[in-house]
Amino acid sequence: MSIDSNSSAKRLNLERATNFMRQFRDPDSRELKKLSANQFMEVWSHYDNDGNGYIEGTELDGFLKEFVSSANFTDISPD
Repeated sequence: MSIDSNSSAKRLNLERATNFMRQFRDPDSRELKKLSANQFMEVWSHYDNDGNGYIEGTELDGFLKEFVSSANFTDISPD
C-alpha cells in the first residue's frame, strides 16, 4: 500500500469515526445502503442518548446534522 493510499484510508476512518452515519452510505454513490433491522436499531440506539426510545431535541439535531453531512465526504467537521 502506498503512502497516499494509507493516508486516504486513515482519513476515511477518521471521517467514519466523526460521522456515525457515513458507514451506512455507499462511498461511490453516497446513497444510503439498505439497513437490516439490527442496523436500524444500532443507528437508533446511537442517537437515542438517554435511552427513552425517542430521538428528540438535541438527539434529533445530532442525527440530522450527521445524516446530511454524511453525503458530503469532504466535510469531517461535527458542526
